[in-house]
Amino acid sequence: MAEFWTSFLFPLIIMVAQSVLLLVILLVAIAYILYADRKIWAAVQIRRGPNVVGPWGLLQSFADLLKFVLKEPVVPAGANK
Repeated sequence: MAEFWTSFLFPLIIMVAQSVLLLVILLVAIAYILYADRKIWAAVQIRRGPNVVGPWGLLQSFADLLKFVLKEPVVPAGANK
């Protein structure tokens, strides 16, 4: 059992932990980049930044995702599809 632990299980646990750590780092970096993008474009367009939804605007991306998912495509009855 000790050989199984040292040869297979321990390296597997380390590899999974490294993968999870990399994923967390990437997600945090993407969140900061998205937040900076929203703040920059708010300054360019001279409007309020993404600070309306949640504390410091941290929930704005989730609100946008919810809006996108729940948006219903409206096609007029006489439209040529």
